[in-house]
Amino acid sequence: MSRGRRFVTALGAVCAAGLASAAACNVPPGIGEQGEWEEPAPAIFQTGPYILLGGPGEAFVALKADGMPAPTVEWWIAPTVAAAGEKAGGAAAAAGAPAVEVHRVKASKRDDLWVARLQGLPLGPAVSYRVTSVRGETPTRTFRAGEPTGAKFRFAVFGDTRDGHSVHRQLIEMVDRELIDFTVHTGDMVQQGGVRGEWLQFFQIERPLLLDTPIIPAIGNHDVSGRDYFRRYFLHDLWASNRNYYVLDWGNLRLLVLDTGIECRDGCAQYAFAERALREGQKRGQLMAIMLHYPPYSSGEHGSNLEVQRPVAALARKHGVELVIAGHDHDYERTRAIDGTTYMVSGSGGAPIRPISPRSFTAEARTEPHYVLVDVEADRMILRAVNLQGDTFDTYVIDDNPPHG
Repeated sequence: MSRGRRFVTALGAVCAAGLASAAACNVPPGIGEQGEWEEPAPAIFQTGPYILLGGPGEAFVALKADGMPAPTVEWWIAPTVAAAGEKAGGAAAAAGAPAVEVHRVKASKRDDLWVARLQGLPLGPAVSYRVTSVRGETPTRTFRAGEPTGAKFRFAVFGDTRDGHSVHRQLIEMVDRELIDFTVHTGDMVQQGGVRGEWLQFFQIERPLLLDTPIIPAIGNHDVSGRDYFRRYFLHDLWASNRNYYVLDWGNLRLLVLDTGIECRDGCAQYAFAERALREGQKRGQLMAIMLHYPPYSSGEHGSNLEVQRPVAALARKHGVELVIAGHDHDYERTRAIDGTTYMVSGSGGAPIRPISPRSFTAEARTEPHYVLVDVEADRMILRAVNLQGDTFDTYVIDDNPPHG
């Protein structure tokens, strides 16, 4: 059960028990009195709604639905369960909590998507939303657009889903039960990036998770095509200057997502962008992670990509990057700390499993479908790799990594 669903269930319970003021429970329809939850009918929209992050306090709700007028996204700051849980007659109940303010954003058509831009979102409090249209409305869902510095949070990592739809579905079902704030996908989402139908299937499989969990994607070699569906479906023209590399901050974590073209090394625009982003994160004292598809270090079938390793390792060493996340090889691998940086491969989300031959830099390796949970605290990250039987097969703590010159 995702964090958003747990919030909805808990709020429904305290409202039904009469422990919260009427105003605190004054949210738009869509949540049952007992907090029961219903998935939206798959036939309402072809894909989505799904959530993408933009700049600070900004998110996008996107969906595909042909042949209908523009839908409307309603959103509001969800009442906190802690405040609503005061005993009847307590200070909060006596004062009376204010009714929530509902914002309405009409979606705009962008290619074959309807997109609503939500702005002024808080960092920390949950945001509830629903989509209304001539075809019906979705139940209320809840997500977070970020956390303030110092807050604890959790995200999930997986990748290389490609055309392994059965494994992909099972993985999504399991990740959807975790208490996570967002997911990162290490690339190769589909088998053929130029086939529109494969992207539709990807979003349909991921629908249960992406309804209330923002996705942060890296482009893989299978996602590339002249039709540029990757950038179109992840709206990179709206928030990433139409590039496949970008940086996002969440709490004390700076996440730098790179295109596979980082092998250009010094002198290219992406390298300069990465240098600036990491230098700024270093000055702020943030934990930092780099994500890209090709692995700088790997014992899998493809092996270490040396053209990527040289620039990424140099940047990580210079700026004190704690974690580098990659995919491409269809396995799980975690290296020992190399100049203070841990390198991880997570590429078993559906693509065919391949053998792995551990090297001198390997700390843990596994060949089975999995996902990785990352708990972020003020000055450390805790990794847990989980297989599709629910077994945690690797746990590791990454402490703050100072620059190594």
